[in-house]
Amino acid sequence: PELELLIGKQPTVPELEGNAAQNRFNLLFEKFIRVFATKEHPLVIFLDDLQWADSASLKLMQLLMSSGDTRHLLLLGAYRDNEVFPAHPLLLTLDEIRQAQATVNQITLAPLTQSSLNRLIADTLSCPPDRAVPLTNLVFTKTKGNPFFSNQFLKSLHEEGLIFFDFSRGYWQCDIARVRTLAVSDDVVEFMATKLQKLPPNTQEVLKLSACIGNQFDLATLSIVHEKSLAETAADLWRALQEGLVVPISEFYKFFQDAESVEVGQTSEFSVPYRFLHDRVQQAAYFLIPESQKQATHLKIGRLLLSNTTEEEREEKIFDIVNQLNIGVELITNPTEREELAQLNLIAGRKAKGSTAYAAALRYLTVGMDFLAASSWQQQYELILALHEEAAESAFLSGDFEQMERLADIVLERASTLLDKVKVYEVKLKAYQSQNKLLEAVKMALEILKLLGVKFPQKPNQFDFWLSLKRTKLALAGKNPSDLIELPPMTNPINCSAMRIMSSIAAPAYITAPQLMPLIVFQQVNLSLKHGNVPLSAFAYAWYATILCGIVGDIENGYSFGQLAISLVERFNAKEIKAGTFHVVNTLTRHWKEHAKETLNPLLEAYSAGLETGDIEYAAYAIHVKCKHSYLIGKELGEVEKDMATYGNAISQIKQETVLNYHQIFQQTVLNLRGHTENPYYLIGEIYNEQTRLPLHQQANDTTAIGYVHFSKMKLCYLFGQYDQALENADITEKYIDKLPGLLFTPFGYFYDSLVRLAVYSSAPKYERERIFLKVKANQKKLKKWAVHAPMNFLHKFYLVEAERHRVMGQNVEAMNYYEKAISGAKEQEYLNEEALGNELAAKFYLAWGKQTIAQTYLTNAYYCYARWGAKAKVEDLEQRYSQLLAPILTQQTKTTSGETLTQGIAGTIAVTPTGNLSGLLDFATIIKGSQALSGEIQLDKLLSTLMQVVIENAGAEKGALILDKAGKLVIEATGISDTKETRVLQSIPIEQSQEIPVTLINYVYRTSQTLVLDDASTENTFSADPYIITAQPKSVLCTPIVNQGKLIGILYLENNLTTKAFTPDRLKVLNILSGQAAISITNAQLYAEVKENQSQLTQFLSAMPVGVSVHEPTGQIYYANQTAQQLLGINVLPEAKTEQLSQAYRVYRAGTQELYPTEQLPIVRSLSGERVKVDDIELHQPDKIISLEVSTTPILDETGKIVYAIAAFQDITQRKKA
Repeated sequence: PELELLIGKQPTVPELEGNAAQNRFNLLFEKFIRVFATKEHPLVIFLDDLQWADSASLKLMQLLMSSGDTRHLLLLGAYRDNEVFPAHPLLLTLDEIRQAQATVNQITLAPLTQSSLNRLIADTLSCPPDRAVPLTNLVFTKTKGNPFFSNQFLKSLHEEGLIFFDFSRGYWQCDIARVRTLAVSDDVVEFMATKLQKLPPNTQEVLKLSACIGNQFDLATLSIVHEKSLAETAADLWRALQEGLVVPISEFYKFFQDAESVEVGQTSEFSVPYRFLHDRVQQAAYFLIPESQKQATHLKIGRLLLSNTTEEEREEKIFDIVNQLNIGVELITNPTEREELAQLNLIAGRKAKGSTAYAAALRYLTVGMDFLAASSWQQQYELILALHEEAAESAFLSGDFEQMERLADIVLERASTLLDKVKVYEVKLKAYQSQNKLLEAVKMALEILKLLGVKFPQKPNQFDFWLSLKRTKLALAGKNPSDLIELPPMTNPINCSAMRIMSSIAAPAYITAPQLMPLIVFQQVNLSLKHGNVPLSAFAYAWYATILCGIVGDIENGYSFGQLAISLVERFNAKEIKAGTFHVVNTLTRHWKEHAKETLNPLLEAYSAGLETGDIEYAAYAIHVKCKHSYLIGKELGEVEKDMATYGNAISQIKQETVLNYHQIFQQTVLNLRGHTENPYYLIGEIYNEQTRLPLHQQANDTTAIGYVHFSKMKLCYLFGQYDQALENADITEKYIDKLPGLLFTPFGYFYDSLVRLAVYSSAPKYERERIFLKVKANQKKLKKWAVHAPMNFLHKFYLVEAERHRVMGQNVEAMNYYEKAISGAKEQEYLNEEALGNELAAKFYLAWGKQTIAQTYLTNAYYCYARWGAKAKVEDLEQRYSQLLAPILTQQTKTTSGETLTQGIAGTIAVTPTGNLSGLLDFATIIKGSQALSGEIQLDKLLSTLMQVVIENAGAEKGALILDKAGKLVIEATGISDTKETRVLQSIPIEQSQEIPVTLINYVYRTSQTLVLDDASTENTFSADPYIITAQPKSVLCTPIVNQGKLIGILYLENNLTTKAFTPDRLKVLNILSGQAAISITNAQLYAEVKENQSQLTQFLSAMPVGVSVHEPTGQIYYANQTAQQLLGINVLPEAKTEQLSQAYRVYRAGTQELYPTEQLPIVRSLSGERVKVDDIELHQPDKIISLEVSTTPILDETGKIVYAIAAFQDITQRKKA
């Protein structure tokens, strides 16, 4: 509103629906920020309490920080880390911001250490640190290093005269004995309360009331509860401001600073907000109120706030009002007032539930119910019903199923109509699903739907399915899916209730009663077509899309209905069904037309939306599928393992047992591949045990879980060569796979089923071989159809099965082609897991054919692909099976990898001797990633920055420096610190001038080319006399040479000041590999920089020449033109004119005529044919003048004699010709 004073009143903007309005606001806000964030005037925004931010605010924050157009903006955010968890929306948003390459730094504010506190006190009292130690010890005992409390305690000691300045002696003095008596108690609140009691009585009184309101309060509210004017209230508060105990949040407090401002203050409409300096000050002020008076005080405040708040303002201030009244609940006896307070608690409970504060919502609603008498079911029916409904849902969302059941049973017993019972039925259905009681949920829902007039067959069959599908298609005849968004809204309450109940059991029906689930969806679609859309229609269309894609096979129409579902969510701005709809579309539809990686971010969005709206069931499903898809499409397993652990804990916390079962099956599969189990093809580990859990899935008839278990075992057994067990699991998976239509998992099931059967083909009896071919043929028919619609997901799978099929048929040429197609397709689509598998199968094929050299190439590629994927168990499997073929890799690793053997060098140091094996490293995938990061940089500054980040992260260092050899002189070219992730590069500081590194240690490594490790540099060793070692007292130190082709080009220095023995043998292995890559990359980058410098100098020389110079490609197009050439030709940008267009493009004429110069006679064209040419009969006809040119051209040849360019030199001879 204040902006209107500057830019004037703006016209009303047109209303938009759903996401369009949000997108418009985001775009406008982004542009608004860019107005203020400039290079000359950067903008800093501080956001507090981010742990409570809603998804819209987090999205806006992400937009600002991820936009490439927003620059010169520093966003500071604060949050309480004890109130967030790894899967909290805030932390997810920060991860996405990091992935967008925005710089994110994190500072953890810890208490002051005793040494830091000592420096603070010594600096304050202007005395040597050792003189301040006795006082520091007492202050630290009292405050535990809390900065606020420490400052307050020191101020108090000064006010009490225990710390004073002795003017006669000229320094500060402290009465340590008396301070020691004060330091006995460490109760911060009691200490602050003592300090507050020294304030004037009127200030104490107003602080008590402020403390009752909260940590933040405004003058208007405070004046109401203080029962004084704004000016009088501000005057009473003034002393607390002077003492710094209360802090104004805006400048408006100055209106109330003196008597002259009273009149302004009385009429001012400005909000004057304040906050307590610290929550301990608020607690101390509250501590001043006698216990016997606290309830009455709160009740009085609540009544005053309520009476002074309009109906319009009431919901906004509902928590302030209700919190006060609820504390004084025992003092309220008037029935009318108690009913009004019950109504207020209902409002507060709904608002808290809407903010995902479920436990708080349940407390408000419970208090509301307690306020009403037993007869309220007859006298205040609507109110008591609403309180019970909301409380039952809040109890469910809080995970208190027992309380939910008790409340729901009361409603079902006391509610007078069926529609009044529907809400708690929905809650009970959700609770059943959370507790994995899926069959009970379906049975209950069918009973409720029967009461609502919606009936289904008791035992649905295929006839019921096709009949219902035909009826639905008839109802849709002549309608495009996109047209359905314009249907009118559904208004009949019974139909709306039926839609809600059917939507609530779609997921459990899909799992436990797959024959019933399509009939539910058809019924919902038909209800929507007949009676109009409700937000839940989007959910129905999403499931209808699933049926079309997964069962009917109509992928194009199914995809269109999926897009309709998303559009309808946006049209209705239906946040309450966003999680479910986004989950269904991205789990069951999208991958049939788009790359499966496109589902990952929408699924994360669905998870956040579900947490925000309380749709925790679909939040859990969405985040589980996001992890599952990441695994299936070949994302790096280290990251997948981390995400699965994080989100598995989140799913457990919100008590979604069914989803947790599914999640843990795949989580254990990933752990098996990562090498965290003894036997990689049994699902037995720390997360999941098939021997105990599989019988439970069978008992619950959870076909999804059973299918997932056997699919995972089939895949693992196949990957690790246990083909007989893989076949057993393939046969079992086959029974369940058709019950899970639409899932990305389904085509993977058919894919591995074919591979398993072809793996056992050669050993199978003849009668079985025919069955194998028929089964593979049927699987391939499906894969081929899916590949037509989504080749990015399925075509390379189809090719790989074809390669294996031709292999067993002895058709080697065809097999070769298909292997190559499968591998290149998987690589192009970034399916790293299937690129690895394709290479492995090709290697086996060539090995069986006797072509060992070719096999070795493919096997090497497979080895590296599995390593990059992070499948350590598979890497070790290949090493054991093919040790001879992989010998060159393993030998190379022995040469380049620091190993286990450590030989004692000079006192206190360790010299490293190379041995070892790559699969034994800490994390091969991390090494590959780091090496790729280094090899991918060619610009020296970027390379040095990347190098520092990579080595600090992988070596476990806190600080690092890179020293390069420049003409025999050692200079520091890069430094980095782990906490800030900031690096400084290309400083070229001679090591002798630096106080940040141990120079003697650096010189030793430079002379000996030997790696040095100091496990504890602070203890006595050869380098103890180094000035840096004496001053900084580092703990762990590592210094290693960087060598390329036997020549030392630099030195890497790392240190860790948190712990001794930080640089373990395993970390040295990692560092040795990275140093080898760094040496190559630095040399290349230096050469590149040299070439660029030479190129830059040449360009400068050419630009300074008074003669026009142009270089032409064989096509005639100009590749380069210097400044003089551009001026003569009258161009700013080089046009894309080729040989036949040159004369016309540059208006080249024969001298003294109006004829364009013939193309074939142009000097540059003749030189491109091999001639050296010089002419002076050329004119350039420009709009305002004619320029005569003398032109010389010559061809440029490569080392084979081929013409690669032609160069022209030309000058203006107009004046010479006139003479």
